[in-house]
Formats: sequence, C-alpha cells, structure tokens
Amino acid sequence: MTHAYNNPVALVYDDHVLFAESFAAVLERLAFFSSVQTFEQEHPLRRFLLKHGNEPVYVFLDYYLPQKNALSLIKDIRRMNKKARIIVTSSVSDPILIRHILTYEPNGFINKTSGVENVVACLNTIEQHETYICPIVQHILDIHGNSGPVITFTAREMEILQYFARGLSIVETAEATNLSKHTIVSHRRNMMSKSGAKSIVELLAYAYTNHLI
Repeated sequence: MTHAYNNPVALVYDDHVLFAESFAAVLERLAFFSSVQTFEQEHPLRRFLLKHGNEPVYVFLDYYLPQKNALSLIKDIRRMNKKARIIVTSSVSDPILIRHILTYEPNGFINKTSGVENVVACLNTIEQHETYICPIVQHILDIHGNSGPVITFTAREMEILQYFARGLSIVETAEATNLSKHTIVSHRRNMMSKSGAKSIVELLAYAYTNHLI
C-alpha cells in the first residue's frame, strides 16, 4: 500500500476501550502508519492534535462520544490540523443520521462491523483524494435513498441536545458548554422550530426517534 503522506500517525478516539484497542491492533498490522495511538477522552486528543498540528494524521472517530457526538469535533480537528484525515467509525444505521453525518464531509465512513479489507479500501480511497463509504453504510443509503426528513440541526445544537437528554437545565447546560443561558435558550428555540416540537419533551422525542441521542 502506498500513501501520499510519509508515515502518517493514526489516532483512534473511542470511549469503548475494547474496540479502540482491537481496532488499533488492526491498524498497526497494516504497516501504513508510523504509530497508532488510542484516546478514551477528548482533552488528550486535542492536546496531541495541537502539539502535532503540522503533521499528517488519520483520525478514526466514533460518532457517539461521551456526552456529545462527533460533529462539532470534526470541525475542531480540521482547525487544529489542516492535514488531518477524518474517518467516522460507527455502528450508526439510521439513514437520516448517516446523511447528516456525511454533510460534515468526513474523508471516510466505516461501520464498526466492517472487515480489514474495508479499512484497506478506505485508506487507498482517501489517498486518491476521494471519500470512502463502506459497503454496509452504502447499502443502508441505497435501500432508503434520499427520501425522508433531513436533519438541519447544527453541531452545537446536537451537542446541546445531549445535555437536555441527560436532564440538565438551561443554566446547567450553559455552564457545561461555556455558553450564556440566553444562547442555550436561542438554540433550544431554533431546534424546536426546525423539528416542529411544541415542548422540550417533544423535542427530545424527535431526537430519540431520529437517533440523534
């Protein structure tokens, strides 16, 4: 396998330690990366990316992260490292959510049940400057097509939804996200308008139905 970058580093961010370590072992056997590192928490990952901001990295990122999802982190990773290649590794199976994730333009999307051959195909496709979607994810999209509602929540709104789902109040959510309570109220109002919800209960029901939380 050839690659445009000389010995890129692989970073696996997943709070499921068993999967992260097993997946890291697979990546190490491919002889594609100079090193493979796993992260269970966001702050160490951010520190690494900031310290190595000019080095090529491949970030394998689970969608469902502790207390949030990966969407806002995708944008942050690209700000911290212009050479980062981001591959979503997730068992997400809802076509609406998959389409929403793809609007953030990850370099690849691999289902967690994919085989090693899919990982190799993903790396080769990305090296050709193309986006890779594994057959499992593509099959879900093919079956459902482009029909159905489209999620228009922003990454920040999706993050705030996670806190609402945990039962946090407006004030508590503001403290957790370092935003003002007025900003949280504004985000909540926007989400309710987009989803047609009349209350926070209906908003959370919409979020659960569409596998946003």
